Amino acid sequence: MIREGKRVEETNKEPVNIELILKIFQGVAIDERNFTQPYKGFEYCRVMAWTNAENERGTPVVKSYNGCPRFNRTLVIALDHPEDQYLYIELTRGVSWNDPRPSNGTTVMGRAKIKLPPRSSCREFTSRVDLVGLNSDRCVVSKGFLDLSMKLHRYRLK
Repeated sequence: MIREGKRVEETNKEPVNIELILKIFQGVAIDERNFTQPYKGFEYCRVMAWTNAENERGTPVVKSYNGCPRFNRTLVIALDHPEDQYLYIELTRGVSWNDPRPSNGTTVMGRAKIKLPPRSSCREFTSRVDLVGLNSDRCVVSKGFLDLSMKLHRYRLK
């Protein structure tokens, strides 16, 4: 018999797994070369996201016109470590075959470090995240933004 006013403790002590559902909608990348050497054509862009070195995820590569990629993709990142407090994001640009630059590698257009929602949260957070990078003088500057949403999904393994 439970008396009035007594708390009932939860008897189900199974561990709960948590995943971060990250939706990446679109972004804008500001490139210094846009002002000195305008480039007409498309570029290939991708977003990489992780909370630690073991769980890096990436969107498929998309074509971007004028530095405005539209991803409309969902990434699922397992939050296995309680010490994971931040989400790290990089917007990268690959090389178009028509690009006259001598490099043939991938360029990081901007980075962001985002505090994860509280583990007890069940809301979806939508935000415009500022991307930063270093300019030619090695100063931190705004490099664009990404529109995204985050939500934590909890489940138990049976």
